[in-house]
Amino acid sequence: METFLNIFAPIALVIFFGGLALRMGRWAKALIVHRSARGRNATFPVNMADLGLFKGAQDVLAGPVQHFHKPANRVWSRGYMLYHIAIITEVTGYSLSALILFSRMLMGQPVPDIGRHVEQSFNYNPSNLLAIVFGNGETLASQFLFGSFAPIFVSVTWVAVGFAVVGNLHLVYTLLTRRNAAVLADIDAAAKGVRIKGRITWDRLAVRLLIFSIIWTELFARLELINGIVFVHAALGLALFTLFPFTYLFHMVMNVVALYYGAKRRSIRAVA
Repeated sequence: METFLNIFAPIALVIFFGGLALRMGRWAKALIVHRSARGRNATFPVNMADLGLFKGAQDVLAGPVQHFHKPANRVWSRGYMLYHIAIITEVTGYSLSALILFSRMLMGQPVPDIGRHVEQSFNYNPSNLLAIVFGNGETLASQFLFGSFAPIFVSVTWVAVGFAVVGNLHLVYTLLTRRNAAVLADIDAAAKGVRIKGRITWDRLAVRLLIFSIIWTELFARLELINGIVFVHAALGLALFTLFPFTYLFHMVMNVVALYYGAKRRSIRAVA
């Protein structure tokens, strides 16, 4: 697995940045095209005060969940909430770990050798670096990355792993039972009795199962149940990283842009 990671890592980076450039290039092109603003919604009084970006963002994020997703499909809604709390925490942890790791490498400091369980080495092979980043919850890597703060980091991310397991089980269940995007209960009085069958989308199922595997290999790595499982975890994480620009996961980037414009439009009451 280490040899595979050493070969695949540079290829994955090329694919990732190529896909990212393609997707962001489209957004940049759309950004420079002049579009006139539609202004306020005509149904709102002109003298009504702006909500502000913070309240607008809150309405954009919480409004659809409270008004539609939660009453329509509680299992999916609960899984969505738990999973996203976990994924935001985990991605933040991975990003912070990578930043610390590369900062220390730039200073010429030794790094742990995860495969040989050695605290200090100059093993800068991609497989070892990936194992340090993706295995940041293990003792050797966490002590190197966070020092005295390692127990706090590990404790926080343990909670995130628990949320990820439970949340992803909810989401996989809704996909496998064709309840994704389904309306299973009354949304409100006006839509009483309205039910919509869910659907299964194979790209989402494939990505969801990949994430499912990543979560469980991290769990096994933290518990040290299988020797070398951290490299499998790193390989799966790298595979997801490679696919990121080409799947629906790219919404993690575009949602930041969408949130800004959505909050701005909501704040000036351009949408109801």
